[in-house]
Amino acid sequence: MVRCTEGKSERAGTQRLRHDAVRARRQDHPRCTGWFAWRPDRVGPLRGRTRRSGTGLIVFVSLIAVLLASQSPVRAACEVQERAEVPFTATGGQLLVPLVVNGTPANFVMDTGAERSLVTPDAVRRLGLPLDQWVGTTMHGVGGVVEHQNADPRSLTLGGVTLQRHTITHDTSLTVGPLPEPGAGTPLDGLLGRDFLSVFDLQLDMAAHRLTLYNVQGCSGRFLPWTAPYASVPVVTPMTHALILPITLDSHRLTALLDTGASTTVIALPGMIKLGVTRESLAGDQASAARGVGRQSPEMHRHRFGILQIGGETESNPMLWVAPVRLTPIVDALLGADWLMAQRRVWLSFATSQVFFQRQ
Repeated sequence: MVRCTEGKSERAGTQRLRHDAVRARRQDHPRCTGWFAWRPDRVGPLRGRTRRSGTGLIVFVSLIAVLLASQSPVRAACEVQERAEVPFTATGGQLLVPLVVNGTPANFVMDTGAERSLVTPDAVRRLGLPLDQWVGTTMHGVGGVVEHQNADPRSLTLGGVTLQRHTITHDTSLTVGPLPEPGAGTPLDGLLGRDFLSVFDLQLDMAAHRLTLYNVQGCSGRFLPWTAPYASVPVVTPMTHALILPITLDSHRLTALLDTGASTTVIALPGMIKLGVTRESLAGDQASAARGVGRQSPEMHRHRFGILQIGGETESNPMLWVAPVRLTPIVDALLGADWLMAQRRVWLSFATSQVFFQRQ
């Protein structure tokens, strides 16, 4: 799970900063047309002559009423368009997908917990990626806060579909940083985060190890083409497109970030406080070091709980990892790839702010 903020280097220069500011103003203030128009160069109401006429006012109001009455509400049709289907590999508790970067194959972790996509320094050299001398990224991970440069690949594709970040500029930049290897003999080139993934709805067929990308428009409710019964969970999606689910653990309501890049589900410090879990109560539990973005490796403990409930589905006596870490966005837990792998199929709908799943 990674959260990022971007900033310009002091070497950028006044001219580049002025250009960025002008471009931002143009993007943030589009001109509007229709019944009302707003001009960014005016701060007050549009001025003009006003004719005081009661008849004119009645005619104007009547015209508005006729126009509104003649328009019946039309709901856009639900459109679900398949864009690509690719295989994924489950290695070391992580889901690896085959990207093509500048025409060269690369292995990236599918990571819905990462706000910003990342490429390793070794992959930068192997793929011949130029480094951005103007913009860098500050990354917030389980292991702390680190700062890195960005790389600028010419192209990124997944299953033949061109990828662009879910930003105003629709760029393809990647943050450069190291990652722990998921397993022996498995090359890992980077993380594919929400900045690219949230453009699509994602279907994960866990049994067939297939990832399908969809474009979804005008849909709501239970719109899936699945024929077998499935559960649905409404999620909160902040501005960073994070999928935050409500879960219940031992009768306590918690929030969990759906993090496909985390190999295991983890109860974080806010969740520990709500559940009344202390360091003393974890003393006899199995311990391990957490791995992730950042230089630190916080200690985790595997603890047994009573009942875990997600979307109406109940799991008794779950063994979950507990770590005294704070996450961004602020949530009580990470719902990791171990939960995904226990399902038959999972559909992550960024378009409708829902998560659907079928049990094995």
